[in-house]
Amino acid sequence: MKLKLLTTTAACTAVLLAGLVAPASAAVPAATPSGVGVDIETKSPEEVLAYWTPERMKRALAAPERLPSVPAGNVKSERAFAGTSAAEAEHVTASADAVQPAAGAASSTLSTVSSTVSAQAAAAADIAVAQDVPASTSIPNVVVGKLFYTEPDGSAGACSASVIVSDTANTIWTAAHCVHLGDGSGDAGWFSNFQFIPGYKDGQEPWGVWVADREYAPTEWLEEGDSEESDMAAVVLSPSDTYIGALGYQFGSVTDYDEAFTVGYPGEGYNRTDMDGEQMMYCFGNTEDASSLNPLDDRLKMDCDMGKGASGGPMFIGALSSNPQIVGANSHYESDATTDERLDDDLFSSTHDANAVAVINAVNDSA
Repeated sequence: MKLKLLTTTAACTAVLLAGLVAPASAAVPAATPSGVGVDIETKSPEEVLAYWTPERMKRALAAPERLPSVPAGNVKSERAFAGTSAAEAEHVTASADAVQPAAGAASSTLSTVSSTVSAQAAAAADIAVAQDVPASTSIPNVVVGKLFYTEPDGSAGACSASVIVSDTANTIWTAAHCVHLGDGSGDAGWFSNFQFIPGYKDGQEPWGVWVADREYAPTEWLEEGDSEESDMAAVVLSPSDTYIGALGYQFGSVTDYDEAFTVGYPGEGYNRTDMDGEQMMYCFGNTEDASSLNPLDDRLKMDCDMGKGASGGPMFIGALSSNPQIVGANSHYESDATTDERLDDDLFSSTHDANAVAVINAVNDSA
């Protein structure tokens, strides 16, 4: 059995999300905390925008995936979260409430979107067969979008990401395998030419295009590509005049959450033939400990058939109470070690405790 990362054509999306904050100017980061790596972009926003021609974007959407895999049972005997002991890691927490859109940014569809998704969620115990997000190009759903990038070998790809509350006021949250190879190659493994399109749909850019200034990921991912504990990252964007709100977050050792959503742009799914990576989709249900019998495996698991293309999309709670908070990010699914076929509709996130806390703290310290 193997763990397969979900990178492809993905962009995240969120149902009932709350907002994005007003932009702050990008700053040169101070000393990065131990356990977190940072990469500074060298191209100007104008150069990145010019790079992404329609032809390159099409190639990114159709690009074959780079999917490192590890045995599903390969769980570490010791946990090393950003220099924190295992005992201390159980108590490491960080949280922030969601931020609503700026005045005037919200559209008249906000209440419609909220009531539609709430009604769908209330009518079902859970939604494991991914559905299209209603009004995916409107507030508040546009806090999720597609993240395009170039890998070190020059190949183009795309992931999902969601706007997250931070002191920089212009940061998105995604999977670490959407920003770095995770193969121990150090600085050479970082991706480049990042552009984020909130509310992306069928090639549309309803809220403009935002370009990255710098990226943060756990050193545990940079060195080992560990999808159980470190597949999360933050991308600080260059300033933008578009204010769409931001998801809050709740990072700690908790794995079981009720009424959770996961959102993304899947290009394929478990026993699905109708996904093309162009539509924002979601599942709804509960998260649970991926391995209740193994105290060293605290990944989050949801029943959701989204597959490749949903990488980096948020797992979040609180949408039904108007305070959506990220608790995980779509990372991988399990596949057969021999046939490479997906085993079931389980969708996993790395545990979002000390590594996630270290990453968001590094972002906030750079503001």
